[in-house]
Amino acid sequence: MSELLEIQNLSSGYNGKDVLQDISLSVGKGEVLGIIGQNGSGKSTLLKTIARIITDNAGNVFFAGVELNNKNTWDLKQLGLSWFVQGGMVFPTMKVSEHFEFTLKGKSKSESAHIKENCISFFPALASCMDKRGGNLSGGQRQMLSFAMLLSQKTQCWLLDEPTAGLAPEAVKDAVDFLNKMKEQENKTMILVEHNYQVAFELADKIAVIKDGKIYNSFQKTEFLKENFLNKHLYN
Repeated sequence: MSELLEIQNLSSGYNGKDVLQDISLSVGKGEVLGIIGQNGSGKSTLLKTIARIITDNAGNVFFAGVELNNKNTWDLKQLGLSWFVQGGMVFPTMKVSEHFEFTLKGKSKSESAHIKENCISFFPALASCMDKRGGNLSGGQRQMLSFAMLLSQKTQCWLLDEPTAGLAPEAVKDAVDFLNKMKEQENKTMILVEHNYQVAFELADKIAVIKDGKIYNSFQKTEFLKENFLNKHLYN
């Protein structure tokens, strides 16, 4: 498995104070890496640093052999990297149809129609919501729209920050089903930050545990079922 994303000795934080310290890890093409840890451990900071939302960092991040330290957030989509913000990518005052117009801006009419059709094939319920504004959608509908916007970007690697946060159990199941399809059918590479450890364990090929801003340990999927995993590796 070729390494698509490589992080080398990364330290990162806010206002000159490190939250992450000396993080090194890699993610292979088509692999899903789950990042777990207690609140405040630095999970979301890691994603924001990769996505160049946070730029106060030392160390190196490479994606497909390209160094990201000198890139801007808006450059990443062209390289094949997308960031899924916690809470989804929905604008309350915009209609669902306008979300598609926004994300597909600059593409030809035929290409836009093809991408939109593909997105709707995964989320057919959105077809009847085109005139609804984002703020009037249910939690499950907002999540469907957010995933559709992510899918429409046609990138190969997704940085997913708490994609199931705040969802009802049925919507969590739908989210997991969709992400599994993307993993199995589209060979998407994902870095998944999740508070729901069951979701992380179901989707991930390997898990990295962050404690106090450092990688405490990482495990292949075969290790997840060990008795007392969380107590041993997360809470001690």
